[in-house]
Amino acid sequence: MVHRFQNAPKYATPTQRLYRFNKNFDHSLFAAAIRHTVALHPSLRLKLVQNKAGWYQCFPDLGPNISAIEVQGKVPGKCLAYAQSIVTEEGRKVLDLRNEPPVTATIISVNGEHLLSLCVDHIAADGISLDLFERALVNSYQNAINGCLSSVAPSQALFRYIAKEVSQRNLEKNNLLYWEQQLKGAPLNLDPNIEISTTTASVYCHQLTGEAFQLLINFCRTNKSSIFHLLAATELLLLARARDLEDIILNIPVSNRILLEEQDIIANLVMPLHVRFSIKPNEPALQFLHRVRNQITDAMVHRQFDYPSLSEFMATEAGKQGFSKANSLLACNLVIDNDPLIFPNDLFAERLDSQPSTGQNVWKTRFEISACQTKERLSILIRWDASTWPIQSDHMEEKFLLTLNKLME
Repeated sequence: MVHRFQNAPKYATPTQRLYRFNKNFDHSLFAAAIRHTVALHPSLRLKLVQNKAGWYQCFPDLGPNISAIEVQGKVPGKCLAYAQSIVTEEGRKVLDLRNEPPVTATIISVNGEHLLSLCVDHIAADGISLDLFERALVNSYQNAINGCLSSVAPSQALFRYIAKEVSQRNLEKNNLLYWEQQLKGAPLNLDPNIEISTTTASVYCHQLTGEAFQLLINFCRTNKSSIFHLLAATELLLLARARDLEDIILNIPVSNRILLEEQDIIANLVMPLHVRFSIKPNEPALQFLHRVRNQITDAMVHRQFDYPSLSEFMATEAGKQGFSKANSLLACNLVIDNDPLIFPNDLFAERLDSQPSTGQNVWKTRFEISACQTKERLSILIRWDASTWPIQSDHMEEKFLLTLNKLME
């Protein structure tokens, strides 16, 4: 992420979540709760420092930026529209971690309600961390209400994780060679004429519960694969059929939380893996699924490498193909959350950005499947650039379910 910020800072926008506070929300208790939560987790106080040797990170006693905006007016609709424009602008602000904290909380009061725009820099926290941060913040607020927000020493789990990673750096050279061999001659840009920009996303949502969800779990257990393997295989076949492709690079983010104590670390531990797959005509569905599983497993074994070095290699390979840059925007990810935060709770009435809406943007040429698995359901979100992947939104359900069911036959 530091590499991305250094090369294209204007595209390093934070992750944003939007909430509606409860009616009895207490501003001072919330401010105390979020400061307490940030103090407990070093990465939420991350600062970047650059010297002649390069970038390094430190974790000073740095609180979040907390601000409050009150929207006033006689026309509720106009007030709400203005509040929404504030939220949009907050999500577009690039946080410069050399001079700013990685967490900003903007409280917006409008039409008798209080909203929270919570922005966290990608360098400081990944998607899993945002769920952890969300739960920790509500817990801190509950403690503040009860008057027991006591001083606690910051977690040391992140520093133990960093020490473990440093001790394994001897693996990086061979792992980098593995990735260079995998990606040599690979298709690293779908359209050399497209500049880096966004476009309106086509969106499809699907949810599996009850018997259908259990059927999916049973199939994966029987065939020694995971739900993620099945989703990745489904996406690869969708991509291949949409543009008659036989060679595809799929972006797979790996959480890197292996040990039990690492499950609760709030930080960006994700390593993006660019896994290359070939699509073989007439390959039996189950054989293809197992091949996808084996390739993903092999990629995860080689997950520790110097990413900036691989980026340079990919850029060189793209240049050999006549492209000015490498542009891998096909992604698949699955988050397993067996303890999701329940709304409403002591702090929030609801989370307002959890349901996909029309008007979302994606990077041009992008196609991504994001899924969240809980004990009760599997929620799947597909977003894509329809100008690159010619599948209409009202046709995606048929194509997705047909492909998924074909793999499960």
